[in-house]
Amino acid sequence: MKGYNTDVIGFKESIIPLIKNRKKALILGNGGSSKTVQYVLSNINIEYTIVSRGTVFDYHNIDSQIIDYHDIIINTTPLGMFPNTKESPQIPYQLLNKKHLLYDLVYNPVKTQFLAYGELYGTEIKNGLEMLEIQAKEAWKIWNS
Repeated sequence: MKGYNTDVIGFKESIIPLIKNRKKALILGNGGSSKTVQYVLSNINIEYTIVSRGTVFDYHNIDSQIIDYHDIIINTTPLGMFPNTKESPQIPYQLLNKKHLLYDLVYNPVKTQFLAYGELYGTEIKNGLEMLEIQAKEAWKIWNS
């Protein structure tokens, strides 16, 4: 038996063009998709901090120093996914600015509330649709070669 996972290549190829000089990320959530993000960021030398409910570093710990220190914020939670499109991770969006990149693994809706808040404060934004498309192409190669 063989197992395959195309999440890594999908995330890596979709975020690399956006990294630029950014070097520190906040990963929102610590579930399965968060593990993919952690793996990729480690392999491209991006320092990261995990934010997760009910842990030592919870959402209420995010303040201006944390937001200023990190220039990439990645939502790996299902918050904002259809049909609960009004939900978003509880971070201080008003502290964001143009240096930040907000990446949401959610792709339905195309612009989640998380991304809309980021856009409001001038951040670069990216949803998970390209990641999904790259994953699909890689899966097609695996099953049809």
